[in-house]
Amino acid sequence: MDFSRWGNEAFDNEKFERLRSAIVHRRKVRIRYAGSDGSTGERIVEPHKLAYKANAWYLKAFCNVRQDWRIFKLNRILEIKMVEETFPHRDIPELEGDSGREYPEITLRFSREAAYRVYDEFDAARIRRQENGDLIVCERMPDDAWLIGFLLSIGTQVEVLSPAYLREILARQAKEIYERNRSRE
Repeated sequence: MDFSRWGNEAFDNEKFERLRSAIVHRRKVRIRYAGSDGSTGERIVEPHKLAYKANAWYLKAFCNVRQDWRIFKLNRILEIKMVEETFPHRDIPELEGDSGREYPEITLRFSREAAYRVYDEFDAARIRRQENGDLIVCERMPDDAWLIGFLLSIGTQVEVLSPAYLREILARQAKEIYERNRSRE
């Protein structure tokens, strides 16, 4: 199996194999990780499980710095080194993040040209095809920076039907992008 992103075969596959080996042999690893806030830092972790979810690989590990369980996205692990120290078995708690949180219901209309993106991100059972080929998605999901970036990446092929505040956030972000990138006279 090839676990790599396009153009990065050697490093991604090596990273996956190192983590797999560390899990099997219960060896700690030192990672340099890029956080979602843009910071990078080093941690020593006890890797317990590799999981594939929502088009990405994740590492479930006990973090020795935080003294708690964490989930690390493999694409954001910038460096990995095996540590000689081993660790004992630990039962992995459910690490589904905000599984108890109630997310807002978001309704989006995508043009038929964006269908490949829609089917990449959403369950087919949540997608309704309209007579004109447009796709309506109604889903409970986090209204966070990932969603805004995803919607902006689709450009004019998506419309936020509800909630209204999300439509306003998207419009404000698009305006900021325009202002930052328009040609200076």
